[in-house]
Amino acid sequence: MQWVVAGGGTGGHVTPALALAECIRARGDEVFVLGGTIGLEAKLVPAAGFELVALPAKQIMGASLLAQLRALPAMVSACLSARRILGQRGADFVVSVGGYASVPAVVGAVMRRIPVALVEPNAIPGRANRMAARFARRIFLGFEASLGRFGGLGRRDPERLRPVGIPLRRALLDTFGSPQPRRRPEPPYRLLVFGGSQGSRQINEAMMEAAPALAGGAYRVFHQSGEADRERVETAYREAGIAAEVVAFESDMPTRYREADLAVCRAGALTVAELALAGLPALLAPYPFAADDHQLANARALADAGAARLLDARPLSSQELVKAIQACFERPDELLAMGERAAALARPDAAEVIVSECAALHGEKGGDV
Repeated sequence: MQWVVAGGGTGGHVTPALALAECIRARGDEVFVLGGTIGLEAKLVPAAGFELVALPAKQIMGASLLAQLRALPAMVSACLSARRILGQRGADFVVSVGGYASVPAVVGAVMRRIPVALVEPNAIPGRANRMAARFARRIFLGFEASLGRFGGLGRRDPERLRPVGIPLRRALLDTFGSPQPRRRPEPPYRLLVFGGSQGSRQINEAMMEAAPALAGGAYRVFHQSGEADRERVETAYREAGIAAEVVAFESDMPTRYREADLAVCRAGALTVAELALAGLPALLAPYPFAADDHQLANARALADAGAARLLDARPLSSQELVKAIQACFERPDELLAMGERAAALARPDAAEVIVSECAALHGEKGGDV
């Protein structure tokens, strides 16, 4: 089969795309990624050893009217280019991971009657996937909570909606393939702080303000801050006397997950899935301006399962953050139990299930929509 994995923009889209591409390549099939020109896929896809075909798609949904009018010609051109590329490459199946960069591939596939499947990692589906749902042969969900969020589709055709978890990269799966018990937290407690691949200004500011209250040698911090705040964050920890390693970007997150006792982070779908796979308890501060507040829904999915605690990020109070961190380590056995409940939510086979079901769908109909 010739597969196309479509989408990009943020790490939350690119990482599942690469996880699917890895699984497809392991089957011995051909695959390339169809994405945009300005998202993280431009760097991460070639670095992972996969071909990227980039089209100049621009965001339309959620943009101002003027921005929409300016973006429309580029999007139309990208859709026509995608149709041409899919035909030239003999694409058999398109799997979309969402985001505006996925739109041209989905439109092109529909025009050519190539079967499409969607991967929706968030508890609240993104707009691109909601619009594309009617054309999809299968919609793979990261959260059970998404089942009722595709209009009446779940009632009319429940077989098309499949909660399978979020595809994760092979390196992370290999790291946690053999579950090992976590250490019982003891001083110095190990905090992992991050806000996604670009860092989080809000979390950075809260931790800098919290640093004096966390001083005294009880904590050791690894903090991925993003480049813009790295020096300021590093200075704040040093002045508070906290042992901390601050980096702009960390490529070896599996090791960081393994070493930490507790994470302080956002609640993007990818982050939530990785926390579950690692069995790492977390204090989740959802990005308050995420589209449709989907990070809050993601965080609640873990919090309701007792696998994490939800912080109010409107705004994120440094005093409340300190209290939450201290409360977690006052009950180390409960912290371990949180991690176990997180691990129970993990779906390490998500990529394999998605690729296997899509291959079966292609075989059933001979590739016809």
